[in-house]
Amino acid sequence: MRTYLLLFTGVILCGCMVTPRPLTMQEIEQRTSGDIEAIFAEQEPVTGTVTLYEAMSRAIKYNLDHRLKLMEAALANRQLDVSRYELLPKLVTSAGYTHRNNYSGAYSQSLIDGSQSLVASTSQDRGILSADISMMWNVLDFGVSYARAQQQADHLLISEERRRKVIQNILQDVSDTYWRAVSAEVLLPEMDELLKRAKAALERSGKIAEQRLKPPREALEYERSLLENIRLLWGLIQRLDPAKTELAALMNLRPGTPYQLAETGWETADMPSFKDALESLEHLAMTNRPELREEDYRSRITELEARKAILKMLPGIDINFGYNYDSNDFLYNRDWWNAGVNVSLNIFNLFSGPAAYRAAKAEQETGEVRRLALGMAVLTQVHLAYRRYHIATEEYLVSRKLDDVSHRLKEQTVSVAAAGGADEAEVIRSETNALLAKMRHHLAYSEVRNAAGRIYHSAGADFLPSNAESLDIPSLSQSLKQAFEKWKEEVSGNAS
Repeated sequence: MRTYLLLFTGVILCGCMVTPRPLTMQEIEQRTSGDIEAIFAEQEPVTGTVTLYEAMSRAIKYNLDHRLKLMEAALANRQLDVSRYELLPKLVTSAGYTHRNNYSGAYSQSLIDGSQSLVASTSQDRGILSADISMMWNVLDFGVSYARAQQQADHLLISEERRRKVIQNILQDVSDTYWRAVSAEVLLPEMDELLKRAKAALERSGKIAEQRLKPPREALEYERSLLENIRLLWGLIQRLDPAKTELAALMNLRPGTPYQLAETGWETADMPSFKDALESLEHLAMTNRPELREEDYRSRITELEARKAILKMLPGIDINFGYNYDSNDFLYNRDWWNAGVNVSLNIFNLFSGPAAYRAAKAEQETGEVRRLALGMAVLTQVHLAYRRYHIATEEYLVSRKLDDVSHRLKEQTVSVAAAGGADEAEVIRSETNALLAKMRHHLAYSEVRNAAGRIYHSAGADFLPSNAESLDIPSLSQSLKQAFEKWKEEVSGNAS
């Protein structure tokens, strides 16, 4: 018997041993191909040129950060459904069968002299089938569960506010990247052409230096001028070249997907106006910013936590009601109903409860101070965005004039060079300066648009319609455009 026991124990221990199993390359490859397919699945293809609002629509529908927040909101909603079931009483049913090889029996013994007072007797069958169904409800647990369900509902609303914040950040990033991408689409072909000319001139300059057709110092100065222009051009290209790739990532397009932007006549778009709108923007920000709304919900959660601390100090009242059945033939009544009430109190909760209540109140006060600090930060962001917009507007006006002057200066240099009064390096330098001024003009306009977007962002602007998930890209783009126009009118109307 001992040998069998040891053998059985050894088999059990061997069965409980777990050996690490690394992933195979086939499993990794399968996961990789599946992930790549899932990332870009179920997306409307890009047809035609992409407008700003279409780029925003694609980012909202397909950006993975936003999709993650959607899943988190759905998870919070499911958790709320679960917490609602905790409010219900417990309904428990059980059934069973027991059998023994002999009858159970008992003797009785006299307490006076210790003698046996009865013969052995039994009151139970050898095989018994029993079943019962009972409902139990704890009043205290119901109160705590109700408060917990309210807290879960507030957590759901917090997840919605976090989703709003992600959307606002995505729209701001798309706006910022989109206008840089427009500049890149216009300027990069010109930069590439000028870069080819500068490299060709540098190659010719090297041959001239080798043949000593110019004085060494003059040849070196000429090469240095060309190299400075080439370095400057590469710096401009490095700044603009990633813009379309970054925009494609925000729209969740597969890297390398070709697409064209619609805003080629970029300067024809209306410039937003926020004159005398600062007070209105402050009010909108304090009302709409998702961070402040999240703190409002957190305050309600901590208030409910204080109520839970009070409830836990109260006695628990258990109410039960049920139906029972027993097949024992010796029972006079083999089925019956029962009901009862039980009161219980955890004495230690009377000591820990006040401490838990004070902790909840302290957390609530901390949340209020945190909300005030956030409010101050929000107001500061509004003022900074407002000032940045006006500074960007002034810089844009100067950049536009500088672009015009540089363009006319380039034309004069080209005319002088055609008459033999300027060398190629001077022409390339003039064209590079003109292109630089044009790029700064583009970027200054982009900065004005981005600064306007930061004002909307700092004010907590909500552009997303409630039915965004059911809309296609063109419909969502139109809704976003209308929402932007409505916000501009609201800010202007409140300012006046």
